[in-house]
Amino acid sequence: MQSILSMLLTTVLAAPMTGAVAAPAELKDVEAVLAYIQAHPDDVALVTRGISHNADRLTPVASTTKIIHLAAYADAVRKGKVKPGERVSMALWNAYHLPGTDGGAHEAALERLKPGASVTLDQVVSAMIEESDNAAADLLRDRLGPGALRKIAQTGVGTINGEILRAFGGCTLPADVCLKNYVKAGTQVRPTLPGFAQQAAWAETVTRVEPGVLREVLAGLRKDKTASRHLEWPMRQPGADPRTLLIGTKGGALPGVISEAMYIVQPGEKPRETVLALRRLPEATWFSGMRSYAHQQFIVRMATDPVFFAKVRAALK
Repeated sequence: MQSILSMLLTTVLAAPMTGAVAAPAELKDVEAVLAYIQAHPDDVALVTRGISHNADRLTPVASTTKIIHLAAYADAVRKGKVKPGERVSMALWNAYHLPGTDGGAHEAALERLKPGASVTLDQVVSAMIEESDNAAADLLRDRLGPGALRKIAQTGVGTINGEILRAFGGCTLPADVCLKNYVKAGTQVRPTLPGFAQQAAWAETVTRVEPGVLREVLAGLRKDKTASRHLEWPMRQPGADPRTLLIGTKGGALPGVISEAMYIVQPGEKPRETVLALRRLPEATWFSGMRSYAHQQFIVRMATDPVFFAKVRAALK
């Protein structure tokens, strides 16, 4: 995975913007992100202190919804319902995995953790946040119960791989049943994924949460020792200094969708929690955003540059 901090801490000089703004073909930098937001306000949700744009509209947020799973886990740890050191067999975790559908997240997590026959539940959670492993998220959802996630999200949070099996894996049953049967069978299958347009249409139908609710959840996670330890994993990278800029983050992407939930803490400043979701991105625009991480730089810029923040707020009025 590309170094998040190397992208987040990049300084991008602001350029004045005047008149009508055309939608950029590529999300190459923060100004391009702002221009896209101005051109497509209905396809954007941005919620932070001082800005509440489409905050209460159910929005596809891809893997950013995993902060709901993290919040349910942190709550269960506080209440003594689960223990971070609880052992999870690798056979079970692997049974949740759908090869070829998560961008190599599961394999990357195993490479980092180098597990034996089992891992701890907390390590599964770390894979869900750091590598964004879908199998980890679905396993955790089953362990905690979908009701725990619904209570926090204020809406249903479905199983990720179950939805993929139902849409692209030939399963005609409800998504939860698709995944349950898949895990029970214990034989991995690789679904044949369609082209970008069909996947993007599917992405509009799953993992939809109100961005305003996500920001409230994120604000609570920042204050929680268990959750913040996972979200602040970028601060363990070389050169990161939490005394000058503390970042906790979880992003997500599905074809046509790029999202991020991030909090930033600077000395002498109030913490800023931000949720950004871009939807219905054209294929080339989406791919450029996936390469540039400009949306992450955009959030950092808003938090650290008052002039840029004012420009963003004005653009959404």
